[in-house]
Amino acid sequence: MRLKRIQAEENAASQAASMERRVAFRPPPIGESRTTTITHDSGTNADTYMRLNVGGKSYYVRAELYTAEWTRMHELLDSSHEDRLRMVDGFDSKTGEYYLERNTKLTDHVMDFFVTGSLHKPQNVCVERFKEELEYWKIKPDQLSSCCQIPNEHHHHSRKLSHGTSFNEDDYVADFDGACFAGPRLAMWRFLEDPQSSLFAAIFALLSVFFVFASVVGLILGSMPEFQADSSNAAAYHVMHVKSRPNDLGNKFGNNDEVAPNELLKDFVYKPTDSPNLPLTILEYICIGWFTFEYLVRFFIYPRKRQFVKKTLNIIDLSTILPFYLEICLPLFGVESRLKEFTGAMLVVRVLRVLRMARVFKLARYSTSLQTFGHTLQSSITELSMLSMFLITGIVFFSTIMYYLEKDEPHTDFYSIPAGCWWCVVTMATVGYGDAKPVTTLGKLVATSTSICGIIVLAFPISMIVEKFATAQQRAIEDQQIQQAQMSAVANNALLRRFPTRRKVRRNTTVSVNNI
Repeated sequence: MRLKRIQAEENAASQAASMERRVAFRPPPIGESRTTTITHDSGTNADTYMRLNVGGKSYYVRAELYTAEWTRMHELLDSSHEDRLRMVDGFDSKTGEYYLERNTKLTDHVMDFFVTGSLHKPQNVCVERFKEELEYWKIKPDQLSSCCQIPNEHHHHSRKLSHGTSFNEDDYVADFDGACFAGPRLAMWRFLEDPQSSLFAAIFALLSVFFVFASVVGLILGSMPEFQADSSNAAAYHVMHVKSRPNDLGNKFGNNDEVAPNELLKDFVYKPTDSPNLPLTILEYICIGWFTFEYLVRFFIYPRKRQFVKKTLNIIDLSTILPFYLEICLPLFGVESRLKEFTGAMLVVRVLRVLRMARVFKLARYSTSLQTFGHTLQSSITELSMLSMFLITGIVFFSTIMYYLEKDEPHTDFYSIPAGCWWCVVTMATVGYGDAKPVTTLGKLVATSTSICGIIVLAFPISMIVEKFATAQQRAIEDQQIQQAQMSAVANNALLRRFPTRRKVRRNTTVSVNNI
């Protein structure tokens, strides 16, 4: 209700402003004629009328109508003949027309705004192109009538899935506005967040991706016996798991052909130390140092600290470095290595080390597909909730039936309903480990129904989620193409503004070639 009230107030304010503009631009009442004789001598009647030729179409402009000082039209009317020559693209001394090289399809709507005070957007015209025309005439987009408002916010929300995949500086200008050293900090933030902004930004992003991969590889290798600080039992570990030849164990414990490997392994118990060797430890310190530096730089540059901490990607960054420092701080709280097995703190340490794998998700900062996937899951809460509800209902239903059908069989795997739930989850997910299976005829029929029901339940929500992901991916590609086109247009317009003679020279060259 509050949102509707705010929207109603905004619409009322917009209509009131539109009415004020209409009153300002309203023609004189009947009986108060302001008819003026129009002559071709524009130079002597410049205070009353001005003739404009926009793209080959002539307009008679009356100075009394144009009271909006924020427009280019007012500047033309309020300037002298010499000043006008510097503002236009040409002047015809015979007709007294000032020439502007603009698109007449867009200019008609601009002239209509100057006459009536109501601005409307033409149909089948690119929004960005129309905004460029308004910028040329120095007309603010908020002058548009309510029926033709450019849907910036609606467009932003409709493209929310793909919006997170690219850097939009306009979204951060308000955050940095008013902050100390706002300009350099915003430029630095763009350097950190947009790898396409410059060559050094791309190198920085590649370096961050390299450290992510290096830390993950080091974490994986650190779990192998060969890369532990004490690798003396690595060969015995592999023999115990039948991953190497028995001769390796003989070489480890002595060449004794009369002793079987099982006898050698009789009293052998391998306990991973979770302590990688020195090179991997150094690699871990270097990667954590880089991640810490990257997080702190982002934290101090961004002006709104609370909003920074709540962002998903920043939470992922913090979860990659926080377990490392917590593990270092454990001895400060009395959790020493010799007490870990007795205090249960070893479990805490292992949980912290498992959390290190969260650094894999740091790749989402530099991957468009991962960001799109994350936003797709976020927008698919309804479908995921529906999927969870269907699965829970089916699991409870089929596991209960299977329990009562199989519980009286000898050596049954369905000795309780929770055990049946595990079997039902595996079956409905079409995994089928085979660790539990029915033996009765009715049980097999129920198992068949469970498998078919699982396929049906998973098909509908997943298909909708996949469709959303494909749509978001396509929108991301389109947005990237639009962004590239806009950047190219901005660069081209900046070039033409800086070198205005290039356009005239090019036009004159074209005319000369046609005459030849």
